[in-house]
Amino acid sequence: MRRTKTFKFCSIMLLLVFLVIMSACKSAESSSSSAKSDKSIVVALTGEANSLDPHNTTDTASKQIYSVMAETLVSLNENGEVVPLLAKSWENSEDGKTWTFQLEEGVEFTDGTPFNAEAVKINFERVTNEEDKLARYPMLGPYLDSITANGDYEVVFHLNSPVGPFLNILAFPSGSNIISPKTIAEGIESIRTNPIGTGPYKIKNWSPGTDTVFEANPNYWGGTPQLDQITFKVVPENASRVLMLETGEVDIISDVPATDIERINNSEETKVNSIEINRTLYVGINNSVAPFDKVEVRQALNYAIDKVALTNDLYEGRVKESSAIVSSKDQMYSNAGTYPYDLEKAKELLKKAGVKEGTKVRLVAAGNAVRDHKAGQYVQTSLQLLGFDVEFQMLELNDYLNTLDDPSKYELYLRGGIANTNDAYDILRDSFYSDSKYNYARYINPNIDQAIEKGAIEPNIENRKKIYEEAFKDIKEDAPWIFLYEDTVHIGMRSNIEGLIVPPTHLWNFTEVRKSN
Repeated sequence: MRRTKTFKFCSIMLLLVFLVIMSACKSAESSSSSAKSDKSIVVALTGEANSLDPHNTTDTASKQIYSVMAETLVSLNENGEVVPLLAKSWENSEDGKTWTFQLEEGVEFTDGTPFNAEAVKINFERVTNEEDKLARYPMLGPYLDSITANGDYEVVFHLNSPVGPFLNILAFPSGSNIISPKTIAEGIESIRTNPIGTGPYKIKNWSPGTDTVFEANPNYWGGTPQLDQITFKVVPENASRVLMLETGEVDIISDVPATDIERINNSEETKVNSIEINRTLYVGINNSVAPFDKVEVRQALNYAIDKVALTNDLYEGRVKESSAIVSSKDQMYSNAGTYPYDLEKAKELLKKAGVKEGTKVRLVAAGNAVRDHKAGQYVQTSLQLLGFDVEFQMLELNDYLNTLDDPSKYELYLRGGIANTNDAYDILRDSFYSDSKYNYARYINPNIDQAIEKGAIEPNIENRKKIYEEAFKDIKEDAPWIFLYEDTVHIGMRSNIEGLIVPPTHLWNFTEVRKSN
């Protein structure tokens, strides 16, 4: 009897174990099936968003993330041309001072608030309010007299002078994004953490330092979004991002290292999209501290860097030497010339300027700009050969930006310059205008200020090019920067990812991104 009970008990236990195993198998099959039809993607970026306020940020990660949900009146296509977005048409007055836009109808913010001319007016009055001191005020603030809403679907910008790159400024997804008036009314913290836009995706959750999750906007005016969810993860380590791509943990990664490009391209599961963009890498020189307040010293630094070796050897020819403050992809580009490598001439200039060997120099870089670090190390080594004692520090993004705000804390800084409007205006205005908050080189030249002001109000594009051409040459001679290289980005993707649009401004457009079968 006892044996029978034992046998029955064991049989029941075996049956339960069998059922559990079968259930797990079915669950795995279901999970696998679900994964195959999954309409969500994960994107691994090197840096984290500093803020989600589209009117008050300058870092690339923030711009990339919030542009998924906050649209602009016009946009830039893959060729850098201005095309309609929330505005379907526009016209400019003969004197160049009045721009009238006809808006798309039936568009709503994801909180249900109607998108209309009044919403546009509220947004641009916020970003151009000088008292608020928002980061993007300088782009348009000095030139906007007023903005008028004529009914629901016509908005008029009244400028105090013509602005040559006006449409390009409106296409800039940092400063020109339109967010819900309700969000603006709720105040700065709501705008910083949970802005509401009209885009194909809306924010679901932001965990600073970890990830930002967007979900599809089911009422998107441009049609049903291709994906259900987009997650941006912060993964600063190159090896980790590549491994996550190859194992399928993520679908898209930024900044594929040169050493991994061939392997990723040769796999049936992954691919690399290499795109020349209008980003340049440079070393900014703090003109306000000795001995770098002398032009001879700044020129010496330029002669001491072998840019040919940097681009061909260190970066294996995947980037090219810079010859201006903007890349050759920019519509305002002209060749300002370069400083050939000449270490002996560099030493002569330092001797002439009375610079002592062993002069201490602090070179700082943003820790999240991973692909730039080996260039920073190369610059460090080159300047040590010139006789400087160079300390190269990679700082957390906020520490880096705080350091640049205090000219006593650095002599040199490594930075990428992107003309986000695909027009030299924003680089010139931000980086070289004497009173600009972002003139971290502390470069002051009244002639350059005048060129920036003159170019901004010149409506004829060829005339503007001539103005900027002279400015580029003057800046090259004054040497507030060391031009290093024009960038090419290498974006890693799973083979089934399609539709990613990357304009020269390097702000990815996810509107048409999808997974193929």
